[in-house]
Amino acid sequence: MADPEGAPRATTQPNSPDARLEALVRDYTRLVRHAIRSAGGRLVESQADDIEQRVFLSLWQQVRREQTIDHPTSYVYRAAVRETVRAVRTALARPEVGLTDVEGRMGQEASAEPSPEEGTLAAERGALLDQALATLAPDRVRAVRAHLQGFGVQEIMDLFGWDYQKARNLVARGMADLRQALRERGIDGV
Repeated sequence: MADPEGAPRATTQPNSPDARLEALVRDYTRLVRHAIRSAGGRLVESQADDIEQRVFLSLWQQVRREQTIDHPTSYVYRAAVRETVRAVRTALARPEVGLTDVEGRMGQEASAEPSPEEGTLAAERGALLDQALATLAPDRVRAVRAHLQGFGVQEIMDLFGWDYQKARNLVARGMADLRQALRERGIDGV
């Protein structure tokens, strides 16, 4: 098939990595957006498009390596949540340099060191997180800390010697407990 100029048009082979990625993007974009909103809340509203791109970049790397994705819905959802958690962690670790702050400065250099107020705010948030984690059962704390550091379920299984179901449940229930404990301490949208 040729385009209007007469040059041959590039066609995507049905089982090529490009075609597989296109199918994943087409089939799972809504799921990715939902997972980002659910996991990140208001903290990631301004970064949702960037997070979505990182999720699909991660999928592209899997497809390019010709890795089989056995359960794509679960895999895509977990990838979206993992990237969202990373964005939240970054936002909480450096609240002074959010996306809107960078856009608003338009060429002004961002301060490499936080102001005393920003440092105090970050320390207070860290203390609230530690207090919230202290309310969880020990295995849930270990699972949640590993999850917040970016470890996937398989890595958590290997790290602690747990089976899949136990690792997955401890992460899911631990994160739910952590969200509730943070809400009780006045932090919402996590």
